[in-house]
Amino acid sequence: MVLPPLSCVGSIRAYITKDTTGKAAQAGHINRYPASVYCGIAWYLEGSSEQLDDDLRGVRTLPPTLLLGPRSQPLVTRNPGPVRTFGVVFHPHAFHRMTGLDMSTLVDGLLSAEELLPAPWVALIHRVRSAACDVDRMALLENFVLQEDRMRPPLASGDSASVRWMRNLLAHATLHGMGGSVRSLERLARAWAGQSLRRLGWLSRAEDALLRARQEGDRSGHPPRWQDVAQSAGYADQSHLCREARRVTGASPSELARRVNAHDDSYWFYRIWS
Repeated sequence: MVLPPLSCVGSIRAYITKDTTGKAAQAGHINRYPASVYCGIAWYLEGSSEQLDDDLRGVRTLPPTLLLGPRSQPLVTRNPGPVRTFGVVFHPHAFHRMTGLDMSTLVDGLLSAEELLPAPWVALIHRVRSAACDVDRMALLENFVLQEDRMRPPLASGDSASVRWMRNLLAHATLHGMGGSVRSLERLARAWAGQSLRRLGWLSRAEDALLRARQEGDRSGHPPRWQDVAQSAGYADQSHLCREARRVTGASPSELARRVNAHDDSYWFYRIWS
């Protein structure tokens, strides 16, 4: 994972790259991703991927340039063999503003980027794919974003990116005169972020709680005390945290931590996301 420069942090959340082409063939390699407020574009520069169902059966082959909408549920994919990928993760309301797309139509979507995005974005997609290296791909995206989006970066704070993003969405709504009522905020949230304020809230809180627990565990060298994590994150109790974690990741907090710490290859995304 690579973070964007300060000039783009209001639009780009992160870059994600993966390259298994130099390793022994990994037939059927599984990838697990959480539900998320974010959206993004992924380029399969080499190899391919397929979506799996809850029983790990193949559903369909994914497009070589994939537009991923915000997710209300976890996602599981499989690579038939080695892959080399490059991806960019966007804040959804910035992506909405730059593309004009209604984010509510993209929720849980795994779509062909060329078929849905405006012509300037399609041209960008092809330039990114043909770039010489990932550093050049990032530069192309950042130059494009700076031209398309004049949003100021969020103020630095001690909050995690997920919590800070929610606060900035509400602040941006107020700035544009759209924060006068709960109903107007809900309309804004669905069009600009794809999901309801309630769902955005629990997604952001769960991500924040799990990240903080992992960071604290890394610092202390001891497993998190989940009852303490639940209390500090504002959950009613540990059971409440466990239910929300399952909705976001498909696993309980302790099972997720065990698989991440055991370097289960299918949970690679959880290890790098911070």
